[in-house]
Amino acid sequence: MGTNGRTGRKRHRKRNNNCTEKAGFSVYDPESITLLKWAKQNGIYFGKLCPAMFTQTGRGLMTNKNLIQGDKVISVPGNMLITLKTANESKIGIQLSKLQTKHLLSTKQMLCVFLLYEKYRGRSSFWYPYIATLPKSFNTPAYFSEEEIQLLPCDLQNECCVQLTSLKESYKGLKGCLEGQSPDCLLDKNFIDYVTFDEFMWAWFVVNTRSVYKAVGMNTVCKNRIHGDDAYALAPVKAGFNKHGNKYEIFTISSYKKGGQVFINYGPHDNRKLLVEYGFILPKNVHNVIPVPLKLLHSVVMPKISKLSRGKKEVILRNRLNMNLFCSEQSGLSWTALVLLRVLAMDEESFKINQEKVLVGEQMSNELELKVEGWRQCLLWKLLHSYEELDRNDEHLLRHGPLSRNAQVVLQLRNQEKQILSNAMKMGMLY
Repeated sequence: MGTNGRTGRKRHRKRNNNCTEKAGFSVYDPESITLLKWAKQNGIYFGKLCPAMFTQTGRGLMTNKNLIQGDKVISVPGNMLITLKTANESKIGIQLSKLQTKHLLSTKQMLCVFLLYEKYRGRSSFWYPYIATLPKSFNTPAYFSEEEIQLLPCDLQNECCVQLTSLKESYKGLKGCLEGQSPDCLLDKNFIDYVTFDEFMWAWFVVNTRSVYKAVGMNTVCKNRIHGDDAYALAPVKAGFNKHGNKYEIFTISSYKKGGQVFINYGPHDNRKLLVEYGFILPKNVHNVIPVPLKLLHSVVMPKISKLSRGKKEVILRNRLNMNLFCSEQSGLSWTALVLLRVLAMDEESFKINQEKVLVGEQMSNELELKVEGWRQCLLWKLLHSYEELDRNDEHLLRHGPLSRNAQVVLQLRNQEKQILSNAMKMGMLY
């Protein structure tokens, strides 16, 4: 007779389910097979990684063996990185070097025009196996529909508008350069027509989401003709590189079990930054913060005080107390925001006497701290209340069918932020 009863069977199913959720399954579509063969022929080492699909995160890289911290998983020869040097020495780069306006292009613009030219060349391009596997579009807000944009918090909508404006200015500069023909530079007119804003935006996000940043001055980056200090490198894989000889290598910074997804460390970014720049959010992100608009803070405080003296204004600006105003999951309202509230709550006499103490975050009198706590609660409540109109828009959308993938991600982001604000209201001030 078997020893596994109902409880044992449940445990067994639970173990299997947990394994299924974490492990992926290999995916070898024709483009990926071609890329892997091409990469191997050109000296790229993938170790025990392979393309795979995962239930929660979609497409990614899976390890076929257990990995420990410090294991080398990928190695890329220097000549297989797409850098500014690569772009400058390419056919399109040489043509552009004959134009007087070329020096105005940033590294990112040069990489964009290089990618677009190689994409335009199709199968005749050496880089075609890599370009063929790149996504056709992205899940960043720049690709959102107007309806999806409206689901974002207002200040995040503004941030996305600023990004889109910057993209359009960058495209305008590049297009002007391409159209600035000279007797020495006769670019393919069909290619110039091919470089539409949509194509440029695609290339821009390829560079943004799949490049590594390299400080200007490293030997694989040309310093001449760089407008600004941005230096990027693209590779047929995406991760952080360490230089070893003439190769760039990737090592693990944590352990992975066989069948697990190997993740990229994007650095200490909150989910807003990850969404705008890379098109995804994390379910649990310790770096999450919610910006506190200075205008909103003033709407809470200014009706309660007679006026803001010139002396206080100067102190606030000199100490940048009008910046770094946010609410985080770990500490609630930021230290700077609390100091600013204390400064605004103090009368002129008390401020002159206790200016040094308040600027280093010391507590003031019980009466003043109670006033600041009241303002803090009111400010957090107003921030939380600002999501209500967005929630009503959700109800309208749900009546018209299932939400898009982008809309679902935005809702997850907003729910995270509402939870952070709710928790901050409960925790009180941290000293």
